[in-house]
Amino acid sequence: MEKEPERQIPQYYPEEDEIDLYELYLTLKKRKKIVFGTTILFTLIAAVMCFILPKTYRTEVTLMPLGGESKSGLSSFLSSLPISLPGMTQSGVTVESILKSRILKEQVIKDLNLLPVLFSDMWNNETKTWELEEDEKPPTLVDGAKVLDDLISVSTDKTTGVITVDVEFKKDPEMAYKIATDILNATKKILDEKTFTVSKKYREYLGKQLKEVRKRLEKLQKIYAEFTQGKIKEIPLLSFDNETVELGKKEGALIAKREKIKALLDRKQLPPEQKETLKRELKNLEQKIKKLKPANNFVSVPDYQFNLMRLKTELAITQGLYQSLVQEYELAKAQEMKDQIAFQVIDPPYLPEKPYKPKKVLLIAVGLLSGLFLGIFGAFFKEWLESVKERHALEENR
Repeated sequence: MEKEPERQIPQYYPEEDEIDLYELYLTLKKRKKIVFGTTILFTLIAAVMCFILPKTYRTEVTLMPLGGESKSGLSSFLSSLPISLPGMTQSGVTVESILKSRILKEQVIKDLNLLPVLFSDMWNNETKTWELEEDEKPPTLVDGAKVLDDLISVSTDKTTGVITVDVEFKKDPEMAYKIATDILNATKKILDEKTFTVSKKYREYLGKQLKEVRKRLEKLQKIYAEFTQGKIKEIPLLSFDNETVELGKKEGALIAKREKIKALLDRKQLPPEQKETLKRELKNLEQKIKKLKPANNFVSVPDYQFNLMRLKTELAITQGLYQSLVQEYELAKAQEMKDQIAFQVIDPPYLPEKPYKPKKVLLIAVGLLSGLFLGIFGAFFKEWLESVKERHALEENR
């Protein structure tokens, strides 16, 4: 009978990964002093840094911009017109741009006198002077704004539009609170000065027109009163032209002087020589008035009823124009209030009680993990270095 072939028993070969993991465990066990020593050392360094690093205090402000974001009805109407008023462009100033601007930081530095605080290493509190080297210059507002820029951070939530302003300051929590409070005040002040919306320009334009129409109306009312009382018989045609107004003033002065001379000539006790002089002067005045009349469009109408009707017409037209301008001016003021860029404080600044930095727990955790990883690396490096030395020693002995 033939023998059955012997069954081959499969041999078990441990996986290399299990061998490596076991070797890693043996290596760490062997070099545990390095691992624990490095971990403890870095943890102690982190703990010491928690007490050495200066305390930094932080306060926060959240605010919501109001107005000036959408195009107003007045702006849309004006932009659709085929004509344009002088300088009518929408303001590009925003609350966020002001908060990030250098001018705001300079204003805060001036308000709180922060240069000696920001550059305390160069300032002598006793003498209240700067301690500088020969070629060194005292810090300026621009230098202070650069330092303050590192202490202030501005972020905007794109979804809600809420702006958050964070202010950090070392050692002095009250100063962080003061800076945050003054940022709000300075922002409002700068917005009032810098924002120049379409409605504001239109309101100023209407204000100038309203002032001119008011002057014209007062002049007409005065002429009407003098004409109905019989004080004047010549009625000037008023105009908005400045040159015409000036000529009217000159003619009015000449007419007043002429009337005075006529009153003097009516006196009987004047000497003949003086009368002749006054007559010559009266003649010269008449010629000057005659020259001014064509340029100033003055007319003399003897018909009383015609002059009275003309005066009433001019008064009615001017009063209607004045009332329309007043209504437009009030509407422009209301629209300006709508378009005015402002902000509402949601969370005001607070006086921080606890320091924001250093974060002791985080710092110690980072030190512990850093020490642990470096300790493990050092243990494996030490093991590798000794194995290399042993291999070189065996090769030399052969």
